[in-house]
Amino acid sequence: MPNKTGSKRVRPSADIPAMPEEESGSTAPESSPHPQESITVPLPVPEAAAVDYGVLDSLRAGQASVAEATQKFVQKLGEYLSAALDDATSLEVRTYISEDISGVTYEKGAFGGNARLRAMTRVNIDGDSLVCIPETDGELDTAVWTIHLDMVRQAQESRSELMRTMVSAAANLANVFTPKA
Repeated sequence: MPNKTGSKRVRPSADIPAMPEEESGSTAPESSPHPQESITVPLPVPEAAAVDYGVLDSLRAGQASVAEATQKFVQKLGEYLSAALDDATSLEVRTYISEDISGVTYEKGAFGGNARLRAMTRVNIDGDSLVCIPETDGELDTAVWTIHLDMVRQAQESRSELMRTMVSAAANLANVFTPKA
């Protein structure tokens, strides 16, 4: 309700209780012994989604790095598996001997220097085998042949384990990169 000067009436401070106008029938005097307090209403705060602090940028960069690293890993794994499959089409075991091991060299997948090839076995993926056995004075060199056969068995076991690992890795990759319905 307006007072005598036409301005709006303001409630007095908390230490002076306000009197309802209906009961008192009067308005507060213009010059009150207690100063009047003004009430400040804060402005509305904008929604959090509208404020960009750059946090999402670092998350997006991290996500892009993970995606790139995963892509490189899958590519290298694919190259390795492809090369391993090419190598798995045949198994070759060569057994060399040397009287002086310090004179032996190794280049381009073969021993050289004073190493002498004494036995060789090649097993193709379809089971076909080529074997060159060692002989000394027309007789089978059983000591070299026994060592060579052990190496062939170990190579076959390693190849079988490699094939199981490759099939498992390929199946796991297929599960990871197959979209879920």
